[in-house]
Amino acid sequence: MTDSAAKTAANEAIRKLGRAFNPDILKATYAIYKPLQERAPKDGVEITKDVAYGDDARHRIDIFAPAKKPSKAPVVVYVHGGGYVAGERSPLPGLIYDNVPTFFARNGVIGINATYRLAPDHKWPSGAADLGKIVEWLQANIASYGGDPEKIFLLGQSAGATHVATWTFVPEVHGAKGPRIAGAMLLSGVYAPQNPEFSPEKPAGNSIAYYCEDESNWQAMSPLNHVKPGHPPILIGVTEFDPYPLAWPTAALTAALVKCDKKMPWFVFGKDHNHVSPAMQINSEVDDLGPELLAFVNSI
Repeated sequence: MTDSAAKTAANEAIRKLGRAFNPDILKATYAIYKPLQERAPKDGVEITKDVAYGDDARHRIDIFAPAKKPSKAPVVVYVHGGGYVAGERSPLPGLIYDNVPTFFARNGVIGINATYRLAPDHKWPSGAADLGKIVEWLQANIASYGGDPEKIFLLGQSAGATHVATWTFVPEVHGAKGPRIAGAMLLSGVYAPQNPEFSPEKPAGNSIAYYCEDESNWQAMSPLNHVKPGHPPILIGVTEFDPYPLAWPTAALTAALVKCDKKMPWFVFGKDHNHVSPAMQINSEVDDLGPELLAFVNSI
């Protein structure tokens, strides 16, 4: 199958799935991209698995480095989604989401695949705080892999993007030292538990499990309300088939960034993609997103 034929087939399959998102849609999306990832190139990468960055069983990262050891290479940490209560860094081992750090390692960047603690056992801001632990670990250790401790980028999808945004923007979470990252890439995240301007409905049960039922602190927990000058460079993305509850937060955060910076952030619109498919395409023959993310990293 040619690249163009593969892309057309993938796009048509995603369009048929529509705007809904649920476990069945997730499984169907895996099925679309699994064969594309099975035949994707994976050479030129050295992988170090299950490196501990903290004490919890989910405080683990996999390190994907170029086989030819680089010197002061940028570092990109991929943070999976899962609605705060689920998710794995490698739900299809060697394929999804190992494809993301594989892509970066094949392009001279050190890729990191990470897991973090989950609700309901671990409440806000545990996911974002775990990213801080990863940043600290990388600052202390990534030079031995050829990485630059001053060029750490966080790339999150869905709940992962929420955690990245929380670490990036909320002073209560990143503390007096700041986020200490070179940039953040946010794909289809939710950046406020609730915003009546966009949606009068209360958060779903999985969000309550993470943010708790006490509404009095929701606004303080929202990255949307902490966008101020001096933040790291931001890439933000949304897809054509993101459901409304997963789409309005991107519009709201983009507006806050424009108001703060007096310019548009680096923006990516995933045409013919649903809530989870953008990251699954990376490093495959239908990949539009990987080169865009790489261009953002290399621009800084």
